[in-house]
Amino acid sequence: MLKLINTTQKLHSKCYCTISTSKNNPYSSTVLLPKTKLPLRLEGAKLVERDKNINKLATLNNLYEWQKTHLNNPEYVLHDGPPYANGKPHMGHAINKILKDTILRYKILNKQRVHYVPGWDCHGLPIELKAVSDSKNLDPIQIRSKASFFADKTIQQQMDVFKSWGVIGDWQNSYKTKSVDYVENQLRQFLSLYEKGYIYRDVKPIYWSPSSRTALAEAELEYNENHISPSAYVRLEIKNIPQVLSLKGKKVFAIIWTTTPWTLPSNQAICYNNTLTYCLIKKPDLDDKDVYIVAMDLFDSFCKETNCDYQLLGVHSGEMLKDATYIHPIYKQEICPFLHSSHATSTKGTGLVHTAPAHGPDDFLVGIKNKIIIRDLITDEGLYKPEAGEIFANKFVLTDGNELVMQHLAENLLHKSEIVHSCPYDWRTKKPVIIKASKQWFIDTNRIKNRAIELLECVNFMPEDKGDVYKKALVSQLQKRPYWCISRQRKWGVPIPVFYGRETGEILINRDTIEHFCAQLKESGTDFWWKLPLEHLLPSKYPAKNYLKGEDILDIWFDSGVSWSYALKDPKIADLYLEGVDQFNGWFQSSLITSTALRDKAPYKNIFVHGFAVDEKGVKMSKSLGNVVDPVEVACGKKGGQKAYGVDALRWWVACHANQVSLASVSDNILSQSKDEIQKIRSALRFAIGALTDYEYQESDFQKTQFSDRYILHELYEFYHKAKSHINSYNFHKINTSLIPLLTNQVSAIYFTSIKDRLYCEPANSDSRRSAQFTLLHLYYTVASIVGGILPHLIEETYSYLPQKLGQSFFTSEKLKPQLEWQNFEIQKAMEIVLEVRKEVNKAGGSLNSEVVVGLNGNWKFDHQDLRHLLQVANVELRQTNKFYVEISKSDKFSCPRCRLVQSLVENGLCLRCQRVVEDLGFNKKAIAG
Repeated sequence: MLKLINTTQKLHSKCYCTISTSKNNPYSSTVLLPKTKLPLRLEGAKLVERDKNINKLATLNNLYEWQKTHLNNPEYVLHDGPPYANGKPHMGHAINKILKDTILRYKILNKQRVHYVPGWDCHGLPIELKAVSDSKNLDPIQIRSKASFFADKTIQQQMDVFKSWGVIGDWQNSYKTKSVDYVENQLRQFLSLYEKGYIYRDVKPIYWSPSSRTALAEAELEYNENHISPSAYVRLEIKNIPQVLSLKGKKVFAIIWTTTPWTLPSNQAICYNNTLTYCLIKKPDLDDKDVYIVAMDLFDSFCKETNCDYQLLGVHSGEMLKDATYIHPIYKQEICPFLHSSHATSTKGTGLVHTAPAHGPDDFLVGIKNKIIIRDLITDEGLYKPEAGEIFANKFVLTDGNELVMQHLAENLLHKSEIVHSCPYDWRTKKPVIIKASKQWFIDTNRIKNRAIELLECVNFMPEDKGDVYKKALVSQLQKRPYWCISRQRKWGVPIPVFYGRETGEILINRDTIEHFCAQLKESGTDFWWKLPLEHLLPSKYPAKNYLKGEDILDIWFDSGVSWSYALKDPKIADLYLEGVDQFNGWFQSSLITSTALRDKAPYKNIFVHGFAVDEKGVKMSKSLGNVVDPVEVACGKKGGQKAYGVDALRWWVACHANQVSLASVSDNILSQSKDEIQKIRSALRFAIGALTDYEYQESDFQKTQFSDRYILHELYEFYHKAKSHINSYNFHKINTSLIPLLTNQVSAIYFTSIKDRLYCEPANSDSRRSAQFTLLHLYYTVASIVGGILPHLIEETYSYLPQKLGQSFFTSEKLKPQLEWQNFEIQKAMEIVLEVRKEVNKAGGSLNSEVVVGLNGNWKFDHQDLRHLLQVANVELRQTNKFYVEISKSDKFSCPRCRLVQSLVENGLCLRCQRVVEDLGFNKKAIAG
């Protein structure tokens, strides 16, 4: 018996036409076996080398430039949110950049021109701290030089990796927030906002990082849910007792609750709410004559928290405290007022709020309203100033300060414990921040936010199923933001371009000064503010001796927040912003605020929000946990460890497994699954390419197609248009869930198996063979067009082996597309009947040597040979009956030594079909006999 070999791949357990290529088979040379040098698999070093070679192709490298000159409008604008130039690429970068590239490639495949200028956020504390970590006592120029060098090195590293992932873009003109022209634009935008009255300088309580010694914005915070703070109930003796509280021989105390005892030296008032009722209470101890005041609604919780059953003496309106005063808890010589405020509520505490205007936004507003001079006793390092008193001076407020204050309170500290709660931390140093009154520069978001929220009504949020949630999240962030602190107290950044009158403190900024600064910037570089003497910095009409230079730099969110005004072409509105969910507090918001203020427009039409990469257990990746997955190692492998999955697997994971989920799990299992799915695509494309060696495409070949061809063309048409819909809505994961079952079931298990005899054993120019080739070429283009945006390396590789290719690159060449005439639901219904028959044949033990009789209800007509191939039997007979049945018997024919079908009339003899083919080829029968 001849040895049977599958020369392509095992696509189905019952392979209908496996042709012998043994030297002992005299008919081997007459069989049209598939021919392609495209490897069935690529692993390890060969896969990595393939990726590198594909990236070196001029057509791939220059795709962005090519599309600018060869494709038409309307141009699709994707604005790149600049990543920080502060470290090597991580999985978050991979998700972000690959999703962007996938979208751009699909636009190009759809013949739409794209605009994408990659960018980098070059300033900020993360870069400054890393750059100077091994140095001390550096001057501003030295700090900036080191930080700039660090940023440049990181940008090049990130850019090289992004390119290795196949990410296209205008790399030569990528924007950097530290470049001269970018800084110039930023200074001009600052002036425009200042002239419109949106930027001002004032004293306000802001988030202050003692560890970084700078102001922070909300977007620069992360919240530690397990922070432990002291919890203290403190009594403050009332000095001026309202008449209703005149209790002979008794002292009356207000009770406040605080988790920041360190702020008590800065206490300047107690806030009550005149809409609440308050109760007089005392301890059950008969010898204790003292009386206390708390909100009636909080009486029970106060007793529980302090573990004391206080006695209720009476209930009064909050109005009773209108003219009350109390003795300061630290500085006994000071008498402070009770003040009404709506932020004193009955939700927690005692309903009486310790108020330190220097250390809380609500407190600050109370101070402003009541014309209280703000008391600031804390240095930039978080230490008490000497004005706080000798016992507190130079003590760090969050440690020694808290303890010293509670010790100082002595008998007035009624109850002390600890509370675990969410606390803001500096996202760079990972240490707690404080709220501290400081003179800073602000953008008045109160004036902007209502209009910004109106503009969001015309912005579409994606993914669709989370759109409303995401829009509400951004609106919520805007609504609760009264101002935006844009000044920072560091050296690595863009200077706030102002001078102050030496005597008056008056702010100097105008068109003349900004034009002069921009000229100095162009001449001396971005260090001009720190490099040049004052007399050169200022225009000559402003004597340097009369002014002081501003020392603050701009918040990096302002840097990137005006990027739309620099990186986008007119009308400077992006079709898409695509970033992580954390950007509601960051770039989504800062871009919207600046664009609304400067031109009354949103900077984007659509916002797409992606999630974060986590490990297989759903835990956020961190070096300390040792669960970081390096995307470079995913693609290229690691010596002695991580195997190479290739760029395609990384991209497939991003688009099909990490897209549109809040937490994107990455592990060897999911990466292996991605690789397996890509292999199925590769195998299908390779099968098609191998069978197309001698094919010259003719549109008219569609008229020759058989039932199985038309069925698969119908399936391809339906898949193509559904997939295009998924692509247009960025539901790339749905491509995976529809394509892989299509290739595994309809294509490989049904179609490929059924056409092998046609492809290998029919005459080369037969209609049946050409119709299969027509279908396979369309299958290649359909699948390649749908996965090309995700898997450019695989598609460029396979396209290079396609005999019918029309150019060097798949992306720049013309492509075949599914046609409406393929859509045929009747054929789909008919195939459902065939598959039901096949299921019954398999159940009954049908095989290659089976004769099958099928009874069908209805006038179904099938091509006899095609049906036989689909059922994988020797012969099939259809009978029209009222009842469906299948009868199987063993064929009395023999296996043909050429095609292996059980069709020969004599043993070891050719079947009639193969005999005709062999004779047409002029086969030498005497040679066979010999």
